Amino acid sequence: MGNKDKLDLAHPNRLDLIVDYRTVLVIGIVAITVVCAVFVPRMQTDPSLRSGIDTTSEAYRQYEKFTATFGNEEFLLVAISNDRGTDSPAMLSGLEAITGQLQSLGKVVEVVSLSTVRLFQRRGDGYGVYPIVRQESEQLVLPDAVELREMRKALPILDLLLSQDLKTLGILVRVDDQWRFDTAVTNALVAEIRAIAKARTLPGTEVRVIGPALIRNAIVRYNIQTGTIFGILCLLIGTVVSVYVFKSLRVTLVTNVILVMCVVWVLGLMSMLGIPLNSTTALSFGFIPITTIEIVIHMVVRYHQFHETTQDKIGALKQAVRWLARPCFICTATTSVGFGSLMVSSIPMVHQLGFIMSVGVMISYGLAMVLTPAFFARMKALDPRESPGVVRDWLDRLLKGIEGAIFSHHRYFVALGVGVTMLLFAGAPMVRSDPQVLRMLSDSTREVKDIRFVEHRLTSVHFLEILVESEPGAFRKAANWEKIKELEDRLSRVPEMVGIDSLLPMLSHMQRTIGGSSGGQEGLFTDPKIVPELLSVLKMGSEGRRNLRRYVSDTFDTLHLTVRITNSPDIPIGRTIDHIQAVCDEVLRGGAKPTVTGDLAVIARQAEELINDQVKSMCLAALIITLLMMVQLGSWVLGLVCLIPNIPPVAAVFGVMGWFGISLDSVTVFSATVAVGLAVDNTIHYLTQLRRETGLNPDQRTEACVGSAYRLTAKQIVSWSAVIMLGFLALVVSPFRPVTFFGILGCCSLGLGLFGDLIFVQSLILSSAAIRRTITKLIER
Repeated sequence: MGNKDKLDLAHPNRLDLIVDYRTVLVIGIVAITVVCAVFVPRMQTDPSLRSGIDTTSEAYRQYEKFTATFGNEEFLLVAISNDRGTDSPAMLSGLEAITGQLQSLGKVVEVVSLSTVRLFQRRGDGYGVYPIVRQESEQLVLPDAVELREMRKALPILDLLLSQDLKTLGILVRVDDQWRFDTAVTNALVAEIRAIAKARTLPGTEVRVIGPALIRNAIVRYNIQTGTIFGILCLLIGTVVSVYVFKSLRVTLVTNVILVMCVVWVLGLMSMLGIPLNSTTALSFGFIPITTIEIVIHMVVRYHQFHETTQDKIGALKQAVRWLARPCFICTATTSVGFGSLMVSSIPMVHQLGFIMSVGVMISYGLAMVLTPAFFARMKALDPRESPGVVRDWLDRLLKGIEGAIFSHHRYFVALGVGVTMLLFAGAPMVRSDPQVLRMLSDSTREVKDIRFVEHRLTSVHFLEILVESEPGAFRKAANWEKIKELEDRLSRVPEMVGIDSLLPMLSHMQRTIGGSSGGQEGLFTDPKIVPELLSVLKMGSEGRRNLRRYVSDTFDTLHLTVRITNSPDIPIGRTIDHIQAVCDEVLRGGAKPTVTGDLAVIARQAEELINDQVKSMCLAALIITLLMMVQLGSWVLGLVCLIPNIPPVAAVFGVMGWFGISLDSVTVFSATVAVGLAVDNTIHYLTQLRRETGLNPDQRTEACVGSAYRLTAKQIVSWSAVIMLGFLALVVSPFRPVTFFGILGCCSLGLGLFGDLIFVQSLILSSAAIRRTITKLIER
């Protein structure tokens, strides 16, 4: 670096206070770090996963209405499978014992199994409600095949309690609402359930336990693992890159100290503000250190460059701070805006990530700008002749070769960039959304394996709820039940449908039982008195009253149907929900108001809102970032030019998602916004340097300034891009599919961003006489 790049230190500058008062600033930072460290152990998780749901949405309000009327439908399903069959007296006796022990557990409010289910039946000359499992010759036995088939029609829930091949039994366990979201209680209860089931079954029996509570616990557990592993990997990646770039263990140690302090600040802030650890905020453990490394890399490289021209270490530090404070702040601000724009989302976890990252990267800027010169001021002065490793190695030779290729073939590089961008954007229409919580987990996780086991051995465990609302007393009338029969017949033909659980099959069974072989389901509707009479019979017994409460409201104005679907991975859940809703609307035709709800529906319904939010977020981020670049570069034309090389990173996100089938969900949905915020940083550093080169060398041609700006910024650009790309790539270790895909998308985006900043923007300037004239006029003005 020549004398032309020296800043005048004879005149005081407010930025010099960072170096002059470094001791006071460091003491203050250490004090705040200690306070934050005290709060770190108080970090909370989100066992209810409510941070992933927009509780203000209409879909969630409908779900709340459903739970207020019919209660919570969440349960644990215990699957007991034995290839020799589960219909033997020994297995049925074991089931009865297991059921009794589970009922005695303090935090369990209901247990449903073949041992507890009762059905309206005829015994001898009388009618009554009798158990499914019978005792004959002092042994427990199942009904014969014909009778059992009829019972399945009357009680669709039997599909969850006994497989068709009679080799798997199911037990439904409902936990007290106050313990549903307690991770420790759930884990202890599941362990106890497994122990009880193992002790009471025959050798060779497999026991699996599944349920929403286990999925939530898995997500919380893997969140912590993801955050920890991601943070550690990013620290290791930063260390390796720092050692290579700086060729100094002391400088690497300084970098790591700053990174650790930054993480402590962020964790402490999250704890103090009550922001929980979830599948999005866990990412901040890695992203914030990565953004910190960018500033440290630029600061160290600039310090070495200035130190080559002066033996005054403090003076070199002041020059570095003056040179970098504004461009680094603008880069930090653009990153902060990129993440901060996520706060427009109505989903809490996305909103929380936007807030913590926008604040966190500003914290990283402040710590890096204060601590880096403070540490270097205390360290032994480096001999410029002994520290050329920061400037020269094989990477320099590679960058020199790239520079030569740019000046020789710049038009080809522009055409390549435009072509790749257009190809990627062509994949955007193929992007599909997949907002399901279950698919967030990898197939290799125990929870998903257990669910697949139960689906294979027993039946599908994916449920949607249908709420049918009408006037008071509507569902005492046979005409309305005839409509429900038509609805169930139509729903049974929906491709994804597995089964429908409602009160109608039970009423039909009671009619057939009382009416004999000549009675049928149609008899329910021929005589308007039959349905009210059957409902009155149900009220007479405790089992009947329990079923009524589950399916019909006390005032008989609201009906509840549960539908089981296959939830095939190649059919979006939203399409299935829309199909079911359309069938309900068509059949009921205004006579009653049907609503498809449930956990799956709530999460699926918010997918469209989430996408709309992120479109707004990306547009808002692009607008604010463009304004910041115009301010930094002093020209609205250059500000717009600065956006051009950052179009390919956005195209990479949508193109890779579309062409490779990566679904849009609550994590991958903000990939494009983050890409805009991160990729623009290198562009700002390069164009800022280009503006300075043309200002310091007004007699040089613009082409020469393009080359000198490239040589002064290329290594920093490559070094930081390598760190952040490897950081994104580290996310593939996560058992969360969305986080893994987010890492892949981020890596691809930053890869094209590196192409844009290292090759495309220079080629664009060299290929466009209009841009070169704009730069010349800017400097002349």
